[in-house]
Amino acid sequence: MRIFPGRNRAVVERINMIKRHTRPNPQQNIKGGVVEREASIDLSNLMVVCGECDQPTRSRHKTLNDGRKVRICHRCEGVIDK
Repeated sequence: MRIFPGRNRAVVERINMIKRHTRPNPQQNIKGGVVEREASIDLSNLMVVCGECDQPTRSRHKTLNDGRKVRICHRCEGVIDK
């Protein structure tokens, strides 16, 4: 959803949910109670989504015949970097 490059953090939808207890504030039309929201996680914990199998996957490096070094999907052996 959001990336904070200065802090090396990212917010991912429905990952790392936290509960925040809030007080009601009638002036700003905020109801009180327990609110669940996403917290940020470190960028090193994100996975690359493969374009061929459309799933988060581990990647490895491979040198192609033309000398380019690219990332390869661990599941389907497809090229992630084009």
